[in-house]
Amino acid sequence: MGRSEAQKPNCVRTLVVALESHRELFHALLPRLPQMGVIAETDDEHLALKYVRRVRVDLALFGIPLAHSSGLAIVRQALRMQPGIRVVIIAAIDDPRFLLEALRIGVNGYLSAADPVDHLADALQRIIAGETLFDATLSTNALLRLTVAGG
Repeated sequence: MGRSEAQKPNCVRTLVVALESHRELFHALLPRLPQMGVIAETDDEHLALKYVRRVRVDLALFGIPLAHSSGLAIVRQALRMQPGIRVVIIAAIDDPRFLLEALRIGVNGYLSAADPVDHLADALQRIIAGETLFDATLSTNALLRLTVAGG
């Protein structure tokens, strides 16, 4: 999907922020989500914020971690710049701290990169439709780790 497709009516203008090595997963998702039009792809956190500052973004897909950070600080800034943006994190790591921080800052989805592409595509469809979804396995693991650490 190219930038010209982001001009279609009813297009979900999508920004993809992920390491080059993780973008393969995002590219596998796009054919299953025809309403999405990618306006930009980058692995540079600062460039991602420039896009958010300059153009309307309906959906931002973040693959975490990013090259120079967890990516959560960039997500927080993007949400401040465009409060209506829907943000989905597709995590390549199972760390309860990231999941809990994502919940605190108001992301709309936190999914596992290990899930099958069809499962991720279905979850993204639901998030685009207005739901908030956090991967059940990652969420359960986070709660278990917190319970063990707190008790």
